[in-house]
Amino acid sequence: MKTQKVIQQALGGVLFIDEAYSLSPNSDKDYGNEVIATLIKAMEDHRDNLCVILAGYPQEMEELLKSNAGFESRIAFQIDFPDYVDTELYQIFNNMLKDEGLKLNRNCKQIVLDYFNNEIINNNDNFSNARLVRNLTEKIKMEQANRIIKEKSKDVDLDLIVADDVTAVVEKIKTKPSKPTIGFTA
Repeated sequence: MKTQKVIQQALGGVLFIDEAYSLSPNSDKDYGNEVIATLIKAMEDHRDNLCVILAGYPQEMEELLKSNAGFESRIAFQIDFPDYVDTELYQIFNNMLKDEGLKLNRNCKQIVLDYFNNEIINNNDNFSNARLVRNLTEKIKMEQANRIIKEKSKDVDLDLIVADDVTAVVEKIKTKPSKPTIGFTA
């Protein structure tokens, strides 16, 4: 009933389901199969009056589409959006800081770009793109606040992020490259 209600509200427009793979049935006891069956029927019944967009990580979405034989035949298009590159992530980072009224010291740019490049290189299949940037931004803001409290100086620029703020955070959170093992493992 809840699924049908949401579909009815979307008629004449778009039904966007983010992280749609969460609909994949895990067992007979969850409602995933029922939701999928209701959605497939609505996609067929309202194909001229409803646009359904399912979004999620590629591998998980592939599994979702295979979970019901009727799903793939009703999906007209599949669009793969590539991950952002380091410079795009940096631009998002800069915009987030500007939105907060914060400035980034000049010597921070390369540290941030190196961090993003590291995360891209060591990326797993669930690379989080802009969420990675948001998490970094939040942690840097906290690090900056802690530094300002410790400095207790009246001359400190409350809006400036410095290299020490960025480096402290990056060193704690950067993904370590996985090392190939040689020989036997226990």
